[in-house]
Amino acid sequence: MQSRGITRSVALANQKGGVGKTTTAIHLAHGLSLCGHRVALLDLDPQGNATVGVGGENGLPCDFPQLLQLPSGFYLLPANLVQDPTTLDRMILQLAEAGFDWVVADCPPRMDEWGWAGVRSCMQVIVPVQAEFFAMQGLSQMLATLDRIQQHRHGFAELLGVLPTMVTPSDQVSQEVLADLRENLGDRILQSTVLRDPQVVEAASHGQTLFQYKPQAPATFCFSELVREVLHGRS
Repeated sequence: MQSRGITRSVALANQKGGVGKTTTAIHLAHGLSLCGHRVALLDLDPQGNATVGVGGENGLPCDFPQLLQLPSGFYLLPANLVQDPTTLDRMILQLAEAGFDWVVADCPPRMDEWGWAGVRSCMQVIVPVQAEFFAMQGLSQMLATLDRIQQHRHGFAELLGVLPTMVTPSDQVSQEVLADLRENLGDRILQSTVLRDPQVVEAASHGQTLFQYKPQAPATFCFSELVREVLHGRS
């Protein structure tokens, strides 16, 4: 559990799309809030998938400018209210001063100005990667980018870990890719993995996370384990 008065900021980033980045961001934010933390989810992707996925249209204005309080208990900066990437550093500082324990930023699937702003402004980065044949494509470039940022901004953009997503236990290729990732990345890969689960899409279509929609779903357990690892580290 983090110390009182310390705000941790985590960016979900990958230059490759379709890897479960937004799904991970919204479940991490909701999971942290269920653990008693005050959490702000920043939707930095103009497509606004995170905003739709958490039912942002049902959010209510709160005392922090631009944020909406969601019925599920955490807070959202909707994509349509994000205007200037150069103000992101200041916004995260203001969120810390307002008593937020966690800031989770969902970056776009490209290193444009918002991708850079999210990664550079947050203390840590999680890189979701799909357990498929092309999993390593672009991953080395993303990790190299994080290394360069870390060299110029010591203490920021630290890699929290690479997160394997859409893992199918019965699929041989999926398991081979997962084994290759663990062999090649060592301690840069998280212990947590996210299983492929069609109920993830079902939940998003209802503007809910799996914690609300299907608490007993296989992927719900995966995201619970991710939250535990982010909070408490490797077991």
